[in-house]
Amino acid sequence: MKSHISLTTAAFLAGMASASPMASRPNVARQAATAAAVDLSTLTGRATNLASGFIYGWPDNGTSASTTIPASLVKGFNFRASRAGGAQLSAPALGWAAGGYASYIGRFESTLSNYRTTRLYGGDFILLPHDLWGADGKQDGSSVFPGDNGNWTEMETFWTQVISDLKANDMLEGLVIDVWNEPDVDSFWNRSWEQYLEYWIRAVRLLRTQLPGTLLSGPSMASSARIPTSSKWTAWFELLSGPGNDTIPDIHSWHHLSDLDTSLDVTVPAFESLLAQYGLPPSDYDYDINEYAWPSEQNPAGSAWFIGQLERHDCRGLRAHWGSGTGLHDAMANIVYPLASGEAGQGVDGSNYKANGEWYVYNYYVTMSEGESVQRVKTTASQDEAFDVFGTINGGTVKLLAGTRSVAGEYAIQVNGLSATAASVSVRALRFDWAGPGADTGAPVDLGASTYAVEGGSLVIPVSAGNTTAYAFELNLS
Repeated sequence: MKSHISLTTAAFLAGMASASPMASRPNVARQAATAAAVDLSTLTGRATNLASGFIYGWPDNGTSASTTIPASLVKGFNFRASRAGGAQLSAPALGWAAGGYASYIGRFESTLSNYRTTRLYGGDFILLPHDLWGADGKQDGSSVFPGDNGNWTEMETFWTQVISDLKANDMLEGLVIDVWNEPDVDSFWNRSWEQYLEYWIRAVRLLRTQLPGTLLSGPSMASSARIPTSSKWTAWFELLSGPGNDTIPDIHSWHHLSDLDTSLDVTVPAFESLLAQYGLPPSDYDYDINEYAWPSEQNPAGSAWFIGQLERHDCRGLRAHWGSGTGLHDAMANIVYPLASGEAGQGVDGSNYKANGEWYVYNYYVTMSEGESVQRVKTTASQDEAFDVFGTINGGTVKLLAGTRSVAGEYAIQVNGLSATAASVSVRALRFDWAGPGADTGAPVDLGASTYAVEGGSLVIPVSAGNTTAYAFELNLS
């Protein structure tokens, strides 16, 4: 459920941060050109690793769960959710549109395997029916779409089969149905927008009749709703707000990829303004940013930036997967990588997989949520939106994770809300390196601890940010 909790903890922090200055001279940090900010006096709820999801990324294993990727890599990521539907499989598994049930069953079996792997690790599974249908961007120009020539019978037959298979295989627990993916992109919906909106109404009403209680998400557009927004988003909001319409999604979803969008600091408020403009109620659930990060943004710096954005706005995030064919069905959206055949068994826990530099960022992100009393702290991105930070507090320890949106520059983190009587704070720094998606950089580099001067309850940590490097900072307030 969406929650926005603000708790004042100034008195608590004042008691923790009253230690005398260290004997060595404190570093008085220079103010960088732009700074992200952390406010330790305002808490924003429990840390639950909202960003730890991905689209596809599980190896297929018939109809069974896969344990090919070792559990330690999955649990070290604190996996939350995946999204799949048998995309890009070869013949005969080309999807319903290519040949009805015979072309659908292979994709459903892949989906079932991915669902069972997801549930093995306690994650939510987001079903992609457009891939079961066969509209995965790889179909030829003759492919049919729901509602062609005004005929909705084939769509209803398709959904009847999917619903039957979901029930028969006990796939309703932890299930979200993403009614259609990226309908604003021609390769996924090569028909008119009016036909898509009609599909949405018919599919949602059918699903809510046949699967009451199953959460539905949408519209999962490739671009976000902004002001001014596209005609497709405008028509979408008009549809949802129309008289008698009962098809508002349970979970609002869209993508955040490369220059298609600005920051979530812009797009989430814009989306909520449009909800209000059209008289639509706020959601009871977190938003799903169900594909995030362009390939050039999938590195430690970019991951830290997205984590900061997603956590600030209570958005569940699923990493985009840029693999193709069988490569799409592997590697947890490229935070782990399979070894070459000659290296078999030399990976983690004797497996054929190792972690790359991004995995260590998410693994540190997991440690930021550990502990019964751990809470997120309020953060603000830099003014240019290119540098961001995520922070938690647990007793006398503050952990910060920071990075850029894959750009280099001089930045800083301004930490506010410290005790007004504190003269200095010890800060330990860690660096997360990157050598590409197929290289294990090892654990983060411990850069040691430095002492920072506190002035007026604030300190400033300068960060010379690389375009792929992330940093963690740990403040000892006891």
